[in-house]
Amino acid sequence: MAALTASIATSSAFAAKPRLARPPARLSVSCSASNGDNNTPSLSASIKKYAPDSAPALAIQATIEKTKRRFENYGKFGLLCGSDGLPHLIVSGDQRHWGEFITPGVLFLYIAGWIGWVGRSYLIAVSGEKKPAMREIIIDVELAARIIPRGFIWPVAAYRELINGDLVVDDADIGY
Repeated sequence: MAALTASIATSSAFAAKPRLARPPARLSVSCSASNGDNNTPSLSASIKKYAPDSAPALAIQATIEKTKRRFENYGKFGLLCGSDGLPHLIVSGDQRHWGEFITPGVLFLYIAGWIGWVGRSYLIAVSGEKKPAMREIIIDVELAARIIPRGFIWPVAAYRELINGDLVVDDADIGY
C-alpha cells in the first residue's frame, strides 16, 4: 500500500504544469562598447612565466595583439557582443545585421544544393548500367569529375527540369 501511495504522489508531481527553462539573459551590445579585453588576462598571466625575449613570450604577445585587433574589428563592423565580450549571431528585425545571417545562410543552401544536385546527377548517370549499386559504392571518379562542374548552375538546371516535368518521376515509375 505504501508503494502505491508513493507511486501516486510521484506521478502527481510529474503531472504539474512544467516550467519552461529560460536561458540566462544576455544583454547584446555593440562590440565596440563591450569589454573585449576580458579574453587577454589569462594570456597576460601566462606571459609572466617566460623571459621577456623568449620565443614563448613573443608568441603569447603576438596572440594578445591579434586578439585585441580582432575585438577592434568586431567593433568596426558593428557586430553585437554578449556579456562575455564575444560576438553573437542575433537574428532580429534589425536590417543592419541581416548580412550576418542571410549571406552565410544563402551560401549554405547553395553549396548543399550543389552537393545534392551532383549526387543526384551521378546516380542518374550510373542507373542505366548493369550493376548500378556497385557504381554507387565504388565511385567512378572520372565520371564524377565531369559532373561536379555542371553542378555550379544547379538552380537553373533544377528550374529547367521542374518546368519540363523531369524533376520528379511518376508514382508508377517508383519500385517499392
